Amino acid sequence: MSKFVLSGFHLSEILKHQNETFDISLDLGISKSKITWEGEHVIFPDRQELDINTIKKANKRNENDCFLVEKNSLYFIYIFEDKTVYKLYEPHIDYPPTLWINGSVMHTISVSNPREDVKNKVKLFGEISGEVLDTCFGLGYTAIELKNAGADKVYTYEISKAVLEIAKVNPWSGEAFSSNKILIHNTDIIPTIKKFSEEKFSFILHDPPNIKINGDLYSLAFYKELYRVLERGGVLYHFVGGGRAPKEYKVDYTKGVIKRLYAVGFRKALKSYEGVLAYK
Repeated sequence: MSKFVLSGFHLSEILKHQNETFDISLDLGISKSKITWEGEHVIFPDRQELDINTIKKANKRNENDCFLVEKNSLYFIYIFEDKTVYKLYEPHIDYPPTLWINGSVMHTISVSNPREDVKNKVKLFGEISGEVLDTCFGLGYTAIELKNAGADKVYTYEISKAVLEIAKVNPWSGEAFSSNKILIHNTDIIPTIKKFSEEKFSFILHDPPNIKINGDLYSLAFYKELYRVLERGGVLYHFVGGGRAPKEYKVDYTKGVIKRLYAVGFRKALKSYEGVLAYK
């Protein structure tokens, strides 16, 4: 049987079309499929079915929540790991989803959709070639865009097994798992980066969690490793976020990031699209 993914938005649409055959996305906006009601059950293209009470119960959750349809059942896409709750979050109907982590979303959904946000970051590099480091995999959007922009190989790292499991059922992440140019590793980039040879990567895209979540990814020690593994003439893009506490939410950490990048040897570090572009 197929695996379909719906958000609360889609469940609402399904309930609005009772006793009808209609088109709806079963992959969060990538494509459209035809489904139909037969009595108290909605029938999917592969003949899976869900009863109306199952749909109504799930529809009581937040409309941004996402669900997996598999083996005639509906599963809420969330995982609890190490005192952290992760879930797949669709900002709007038929929209690339993002990660929701303990109440915070991981992309700038207020100003762009997650895939467009990644494209804006990657295009700062201009023409891409060679081996590229994507320090934080997340849902894989960055790795996909780096590959599509010309990278020969993308090495990408995700410390959370839960995040990888969610990415595996996210329709928009599929290309990251099917491409032989994207090498996904379920490990912590901080100790792993020390194993790379000097000047291994032509480009590095460093899009870490917020500094309040993992300050080590903004540290002088980690920046020394980024500098070491970047080839001479290579470019680093570093996304920089604000704090999490209400009074710190709009704090700009860019000045400190730039200071530390210069301290480890980068010849130029400039503010650029929500972060810093640095040159070796």
